[in-house]
Order: sequence, then C-alpha cells, then structure tokens
Amino acid sequence: MITYRQPIALDIPVLVGYEKELFPYSPWSSAQFKEEFAGIPSTRFMLVAESDNRIVGYCGVFVPAPGVEADVLTVAVLPEFRRQGIAKEFMRQIEQWSAERGASAMMLEVEHTNESAIELYKNLGYMKISVRMNYYGLGNDAFVMRKEFA
Repeated sequence: MITYRQPIALDIPVLVGYEKELFPYSPWSSAQFKEEFAGIPSTRFMLVAESDNRIVGYCGVFVPAPGVEADVLTVAVLPEFRRQGIAKEFMRQIEQWSAERGASAMMLEVEHTNESAIELYKNLGYMKISVRMNYYGLGNDAFVMRKEFA
C-alpha cells in the first residue's frame, strides 16, 4: 500500500541518493533540499510516497504569492513503482495545495523524451506552451507545460 506524508530532514540523504539515480544530469544536493524544506509550509509543499516504510517517490511545488503561477519543483517516482498512480496523486495534492494558496495556474518542465509523464500531464489538463533547449543538459530539451486554474 502506498502512503503519503510530508518529508522530514532525516529523509534528505535518501532523496539525494534518488536524485543521482533519477536525474543524473542535474541532481539536487543536500543543500538544495534543505533550502526547499525551509520554505515549508509558507511557500512550498512537498510530499513523499512510501511503500513498506521505504520512500518510493517525492514531489514539490513552489507558490511565491497568491495570484501568481505555481511552479512544480519536482515529481519523481522510482521506476519499479511507476504506473501505480503515485505521480497522479502527487499532482492532485500539489494542485490542491497551490489552488488553496491562490495560485492562478501551474507550470512545469518535463524532459521532452519522457512520454509517460507528458501523457499524464496532458491527461491532467496541462498544455505545452514552449520548449527550453538543453534544459536538462546538451540535447535534453524540456517542454514547458501549463494548466490554468478555473
């Protein structure tokens, strides 16, 4: 069974290890996680997903102020736990949190070759609005996707 909770400082070493595995081109450091955690709950919301007391995914969003766009910081799920609805639940919860804080829309970047994530975001109402060339390293472009809140 997958459960969700707020991350704690003791989770940082696990998250940093997953970053190196899942995002080898630009992994977050321990210092970056600490910086993001410092914004909880005022401007940031983060979750981890667990299975049998093991972190199997994590996500985060940044809402700088009411009336502006929320920025999805990260959505990550271990390969063996994908296609189980974890990313969809992450998106549901970060969208809800962002809307409650007055965000006008959500923005995110996704690697242009990540077809399953792109399909998920499209199914959730996100539209591709631009491309950021070499965002994830040379030759690894990002699609910028956006969803308006009603």
